[in-house]
Amino acid sequence: MLKQKRRKGLLAKTGMQLQQKLQRAFRNGLKHKKRYMPKKKRDARRKWLWLLLVFFVGLFLWQSQDTTVEDGSTGTVTETPTEDYTDQEFIQLIGEYAVAEYPKSQVLPSIVVAQAVLESDFGRSDLSSKYFNLFGRKAYSESEPSVDLPTQEFVNGAFVTVDEPFRVYASWQESVADHGELLANGTSWNNAHYDQVINAADYQHAAYALQEAGYATDPNYAETLIDVIEAYDLTKFDNLVK
Repeated sequence: MLKQKRRKGLLAKTGMQLQQKLQRAFRNGLKHKKRYMPKKKRDARRKWLWLLLVFFVGLFLWQSQDTTVEDGSTGTVTETPTEDYTDQEFIQLIGEYAVAEYPKSQVLPSIVVAQAVLESDFGRSDLSSKYFNLFGRKAYSESEPSVDLPTQEFVNGAFVTVDEPFRVYASWQESVADHGELLANGTSWNNAHYDQVINAADYQHAAYALQEAGYATDPNYAETLIDVIEAYDLTKFDNLVK
């Protein structure tokens, strides 16, 4: 009987202790419970979170469209020419671009294609494959996207290697269009600089006019252009614009 009373007392005491612990835990929970946030504050927080999201998305998009090109050049590169072009495929592609540009530039397509072949090695040179510059076109102002690259120049009777700023383009088609614009409109210091090229009766005269205008320093530039035109029958493109 005594044991039962003791057991009941112990259970009652334990039950009270447990109840007190639960009450303390409940009160502590109330103390740490987050207070209800007014709607105005919730709206303000949502607004800031939305602005942060828009900022980071915009930052990501801006970085993905960065115009920085390798080797410190600037410009937007949007087309990657395939290395699978055969010589004939390259000629056909550039020939089509040259024919399309002829009404604006009046530059014989055979000359354009021959220059592209000679200057870019059928689009395989670093300048043409990485920077889409088919004609060795130099950058004439700081506002033009450019890259500094080593090149061979004929100076004082010998070839020397120098670093020059070359134009950077978004595509080969853009390079062809800019080339035609340069020959049609001349340089910033002489609008008629390439008039003899534009007014040439045939590709031979146009080739020599290019050399005389100083387009390239190679003393055999005109003959080499003529050889390329005749070897690949590039006058077929001239026949499309006459």
